[in-house]
Amino acid sequence: MDCCSLENVTVGPVEVAEVSPCDKNAPAPRDDPKHACVVCKGSSRPVTRKTMLLMLKPDRFDEVEDGDYRFCSSQECCVVYFTESSGRAYTTVDIRVRVGLKEKVDPIPLCYCFGFDEADARSEITATGGCSIPQRISALIKGGMCDCPARNPSGSCCLGEVNRAVKKLLELTPEIHSG
Repeated sequence: MDCCSLENVTVGPVEVAEVSPCDKNAPAPRDDPKHACVVCKGSSRPVTRKTMLLMLKPDRFDEVEDGDYRFCSSQECCVVYFTESSGRAYTTVDIRVRVGLKEKVDPIPLCYCFGFDEADARSEITATGGCSIPQRISALIKGGMCDCPARNPSGSCCLGEVNRAVKKLLELTPEIHSG
């Protein structure tokens, strides 16, 4: 079962897989400023309780209540999950995996299903001037091999974030080569 519908477009020196809305198993990320993070007041997106529990460290399970959970979309905020109703928040130290959106130091995860990180993309760009990671992920998604709701802390398809990261790294290519 595919978690994403994909279409390929060309961006710069590399073909990038573009994300269109995903099916119910892995929703496309939809940040909503009306549901502000309880700490930074930035945008958030809904996440299932199941996704949140899969990411939370076991010693925090007893604190989990029924209700609606949100994923804080701010790169600068340490909150990963929160509830608007109780104001309870879980930060990066409460999560089993590194949350790529919140990280600034390698390894910075890009794709949780297939294990790609920014260092992989940077290395390929430095070596070849391009990056095939989005296409490789796209092919695996088309083969029904992804499980974004269970593996990605945001509970949504990562391909959009992967594309943005690759595009940013491609723009920095001269700096990467000279650094």
